[in-house]
Amino acid sequence: MNQVPRLFRRFIPQLLHMIVLPVFFFAFMLIYRPFDVVDFLGSEWYGVHATMISCIILACVVIIRLIYYYIPMRINYTIYAFWCLAEVIFMSFFAALYIWLILDRSIQYFDVLTFSFQIIFFILILPYTILALSLRLAEYHKKETDPEMNSVRRMRFYDERHNLKIVLTADAILYISAEINYVNIVYLENDKVRTYILRSSMKAIEELCQDNGLMRCHRSFYVNPSHIKVLRKDMEGVMYAELDADDVRHIPVTRKYYASLSEAL
Repeated sequence: MNQVPRLFRRFIPQLLHMIVLPVFFFAFMLIYRPFDVVDFLGSEWYGVHATMISCIILACVVIIRLIYYYIPMRINYTIYAFWCLAEVIFMSFFAALYIWLILDRSIQYFDVLTFSFQIIFFILILPYTILALSLRLAEYHKKETDPEMNSVRRMRFYDERHNLKIVLTADAILYISAEINYVNIVYLENDKVRTYILRSSMKAIEELCQDNGLMRCHRSFYVNPSHIKVLRKDMEGVMYAELDADDVRHIPVTRKYYASLSEAL
């Protein structure tokens, strides 16, 4: 399953969700008044209730989208769809709680929750779809029009807060190793070996490495196969890769990854 593009995780798309979803819901409720919602909420205070529910949706979207922005996760389109559905359920829960407490009717809370979910889901499915398709098209257009992405593969490394820290060409990277809460990016700059320490995890950069030709050779290592000079095995049977750069450590290679790495050479 294809992974969700990195654009989906940037702050601006999250901000768009925070603005578009509650505004669209409020406008739709005032203009179309769907699902006999006027009879359910009452016509006298309908505008007030619609405003309050829209504010509840705003608060819920802000919370969920900030969690999505700050927690590093590998998400494909199926998981993203379930994430959006969970977001709608979260909104519905608090909207139903407001309606149930304010209206003070002899009606079961879960009946109100079902009604709230139907309203929120069917109203917001349109802006959710439009936003997702717009982000997907924007990512596709960027790949098609960006000459750097077409000619030279550039790897953009972000820290755990999604702040851009360093941009490197894929060909310049020798290997990447993990160290507790950091990763060491070892690369060539003007034929000199440099190391950049990035506060991130191997899991967070896994997709980026795979998309740019780096291969996993060990639990804690990604290596650039274009810089491997030879694969060797020492007297104790331990396998490692020698790189074509001076003063660079030998990279361990486990049996799990040896076959795929050797085929790439």
